[in-house]
Amino acid sequence: MINHVLSNGLRIIILPNEKAPLVNVTLGYKVGSKDDSFSHKGFAHFFEHLMFDGSKHVKRGEFDALCSKAGGTFNAYTSYDQTMYHTTVPSHQLDLVLWLESDRMLQFGVEQIGLETQQKVVSEEIKQSVENQPYGTWRVEQGRLAFTDDCSYQWEVLGNRSHIESATLDEVASFFDAYYRPDNACLVISGHVDVSTVLKSVERYFGIIPSKKQTIKRNQFVNHMKRTGQIVVQDAVPLPAVFVSYHLDGFMSDSSVQADILASAFGDGKSSRLYSHLVRDQHIASSVFCYADQREHASLLTCSATAAHPGISHQQLLDALDKEIQGLLAEPFSDQE
Repeated sequence: MINHVLSNGLRIIILPNEKAPLVNVTLGYKVGSKDDSFSHKGFAHFFEHLMFDGSKHVKRGEFDALCSKAGGTFNAYTSYDQTMYHTTVPSHQLDLVLWLESDRMLQFGVEQIGLETQQKVVSEEIKQSVENQPYGTWRVEQGRLAFTDDCSYQWEVLGNRSHIESATLDEVASFFDAYYRPDNACLVISGHVDVSTVLKSVERYFGIIPSKKQTIKRNQFVNHMKRTGQIVVQDAVPLPAVFVSYHLDGFMSDSSVQADILASAFGDGKSSRLYSHLVRDQHIASSVFCYADQREHASLLTCSATAAHPGISHQQLLDALDKEIQGLLAEPFSDQE
């Protein structure tokens, strides 16, 4: 593995792997929904969409066309703490991807028509996955309960639909200037590559991007922003469901790794304790899950159960879930689990 930093602050990691004639380029920016301003909730995720809608030298639709013609695939995602862009192409097309990504970093190139198009796309995504989705608001309510009003972990990654729909080109350009910069990014290249050749290509495409003098804007987090609570949400759903979350340390802590393993063993799959006891044995739940929602400063471990039929109340589900959690404390996992 090669770990290198350009003079403009861009961190480069190269992982040679000759098992297949392919290369993956992942460019990660340290900007997520926790970096959104309180008046522009959802901008980090919004940018994930905008970055595919044109850059300084690549017109609308050309990123997709160029990658597809080269035999590549691409995608992206946004979390609370980061935005990741990843592309896989035949190894001889590496320079194409490096040029495309460097052009997106070099200068904001989205036009008004691109802004309006992506506003509609993201607005519809929020409607489908949150507002009109059964049980879709639970994460929104979870954030409001788990964090204080002055904490940027309080809102969901998709953000506020009205903030997205009212965004101006100047506002999104300002967000780009604040976070889409080489000293706030990490470029990982993995696959069938020659290290010395790759370093020259990276320097050629990314080395010309100037560094920025202004300090990167960050919302502050302190422990007193964590809080607890309980809420019942009336929703148009066929069956009651409960979601119970516990505060954890950030993902740099060992406890987050332990929580990941615990969640997988406790609630992942039909052989897990939650499924075996609540779904198969007691018939009180139709589905269950447990997962660790990892964040930089404050993660959450969430357990959930959805009733097996309408006659089961929220309290019955909550009592059953709590009993399993208390049982886990009394009887830790076996080696087989």
